[in-house]
Amino acid sequence: MSFFSTYLQKLALISLKNSADVDHNRKQVVNITYLLAIVVSFISGLIFVWQGWFSESLVHWIGMCASLVGFTLSIKGHSRSARMLLPFAYALYVSFCTFLFYGSQSHFQWLLIVLAAYSVAGYRVSSGKEQVLLCCFALLVFAFNQLFAPISTQYSSKDFQLFVTLATFIVAMMFVVLIAGVVVNKLRKLNEHLRYQAEVDELTRVSNRRKVLAEAVNVFADAVMSNQRCCFAILDLDHFKQINDRYGHDVGDRVLQRCAQVMQNSIRRGDWLGRYGGEEFVLIMPNTRLREAYDIMESLRIQISDLNIFVEGQDQPIVVTTSIGVAEIKDDTLRYEQILARADAALYLAKDNGRNRVELDMSELE
Repeated sequence: MSFFSTYLQKLALISLKNSADVDHNRKQVVNITYLLAIVVSFISGLIFVWQGWFSESLVHWIGMCASLVGFTLSIKGHSRSARMLLPFAYALYVSFCTFLFYGSQSHFQWLLIVLAAYSVAGYRVSSGKEQVLLCCFALLVFAFNQLFAPISTQYSSKDFQLFVTLATFIVAMMFVVLIAGVVVNKLRKLNEHLRYQAEVDELTRVSNRRKVLAEAVNVFADAVMSNQRCCFAILDLDHFKQINDRYGHDVGDRVLQRCAQVMQNSIRRGDWLGRYGGEEFVLIMPNTRLREAYDIMESLRIQISDLNIFVEGQDQPIVVTTSIGVAEIKDDTLRYEQILARADAALYLAKDNGRNRVELDMSELE
């Protein structure tokens, strides 16, 4: 059943791969419902043919054709028409089968519960009236079948009705599972998107200030508890304002992106890189001593200075350099902000000493 559910979901996504429709999940629900209706009517038609009831099987083939029409409408982009057609075609098919073939004792009419799940997941939250009307419609059709359909028919023996009851339960359960999967997947993707927006700098695609400082707290706490060393570095692109003033902010953004990419590719597994603000970046290096951090930052400084960023209309590329300050946790460090402050002081020392260099926290050298 799990394999069948996965297969149905893949089929439902066929029409959505190249779709620009922002209503992705609701369209997926419509497609899943149509596909499930196609499968049910197709299998029912085969059973009737196998029993020799050829003329009676036409009801199932017609139901399958109606579902195919609706599915085709959905694929072609006529989402509203497909969404509106489904409840009526579905209710008509269930009612015909209940009255003519299965009888109310088979509980086939319970398939109408699918319309309740469909109304919740297939319509917008703002379409409250349509959802209520669809649920009331499903309830009225169900009550009509329950009250007026014959208990059994000439086609339905006791064993056959039991088989239909079990099949009805399986189909309804499968649909609810599929729809629940769509809703859960939608919530998961929304949560991932919100988390990405909250933690990632939109321009450079590295962690933003909030995220990297949150990791700084964690790295500092781990270092204190495990009695290990860690280093913080602050990197600032030299004369970045001049690049913006001369070439424009678009070029300045490109410079930031290229430099951030170099930084991202150069850091080790377990290190944390984030944009601190403007042209400043912070690098958190767990379980790292000061000399090792210096070597890493010196290598990074050289890689950035080797960048050649070409601008349209300019013969000479833009050469970018960076000043870097590095500080290490000490035995008397009480808060991670103290390490950042010492790294910031080392950064200003690098600027005062001519830029394009790495400087260590002076208190460490003492």
